[in-house]
Amino acid sequence: MKKLMSSPSKRNVSGFQFDGSWVFLSLFLFWAGAFELGPTQYPGQGIFFDGMIGVVVILLYFFSVLLHEGGHKLVALLLGRFYDGHQLTIWGGLPREAESFLPTRSGNMILRMGGPLSNLLAALLFHVGYSHLSAHPEGMFGGFSPFLFFGMQANFFLALVNLIPVVPMDMGALILQERVRKNPKGFPVWPFQSGLLLSWAMILFGLILASRGLLLSGFGLLFWGIHLARATLVWKGRMGLVQYLLEVDLREYVDKKPCSLFADQSVGQAFRKSFFPSGDKFLPVCDQDGAYLGFVEWRELKKVPVFLWEDRTVGSLELSVYPGRMLDLGKEGWKQVYDAIGKDIRLLYVVEDLKFVGNFYPEKLLERFRMKTEMGVPPEVPTEVKKKEDPEDPLTIPHESP
Repeated sequence: MKKLMSSPSKRNVSGFQFDGSWVFLSLFLFWAGAFELGPTQYPGQGIFFDGMIGVVVILLYFFSVLLHEGGHKLVALLLGRFYDGHQLTIWGGLPREAESFLPTRSGNMILRMGGPLSNLLAALLFHVGYSHLSAHPEGMFGGFSPFLFFGMQANFFLALVNLIPVVPMDMGALILQERVRKNPKGFPVWPFQSGLLLSWAMILFGLILASRGLLLSGFGLLFWGIHLARATLVWKGRMGLVQYLLEVDLREYVDKKPCSLFADQSVGQAFRKSFFPSGDKFLPVCDQDGAYLGFVEWRELKKVPVFLWEDRTVGSLELSVYPGRMLDLGKEGWKQVYDAIGKDIRLLYVVEDLKFVGNFYPEKLLERFRMKTEMGVPPEVPTEVKKKEDPEDPLTIPHESP
């Protein structure tokens, strides 16, 4: 739970987010391709050629993942539905929107099946190509048959794994969300336990195969065991957090404080009394009546010469709304808190009815959620202590006579 919403270092490329987890899979696939597929299918070609085989294996697998996510995207586009799988990694599409962990309609079955169906179609095409080329191994393109066979295996296995009902992938996520829809107050535990048991079995079997020299199959199962365990834990943590956010009152976590800066405050006072002591990048600005005006960044202060700091006011600086740091306590507020936890935003500013209310620390809510889940016991509810009534026939109390 400590890594509930955090993820490895990420880099955005062409609208997709890649994280560092793809490195581990790449090493598995490269090792299997360079030390098993290359020497057995193309003997005597040299180390450099075998390394190129490992690179091709990585690209083929990543191409299969792109086909899977592209199937989801295509079906969503045809149906006019939203699919939250754009955080694409070599592990697959990772949901990051809070709505992805809410109970969904049964119509999402078609949307979820778009990925496995695209992999099954790709596996069929790879099989046709492999059957045609393997019949002529000495032909011009006969050397490509091992890659087509691997592409067929990779796509078929991707489709199969996403249809496992006890793992929160495509089919498993639908079953899990349906159980939550039918029983919102009862958090389903058995799919996560079954998913972890299946993951450990795949890891163990993969290690056995790899120890016997079947590197491609063994490392493939080893990766998928790790991947399924990772997906199971991510879904368990994030779905539990969503359910918790829907139950709690966000107002309990609001630290009511006066506004940090005022429009008529000098730039020098803003720097010495607010920005420098707090170390915050942005601070809210209000007028004398407490009405919210916007946010000001400390870098705006650098644009003002130091000798004018006492003459210029904060209100004269360029203010921005900066909605990413604001929290609305309405019906959609829990989604903003979820996003803030995912983006590791440690402070939100609460503005209600154009008035600055105070600060909100998502980490406090996350820590309380961890206490509830890791301790395994609900918080105690204080019970009302009733005063015992006197008996119907009370005994006389002896006392000393004066």
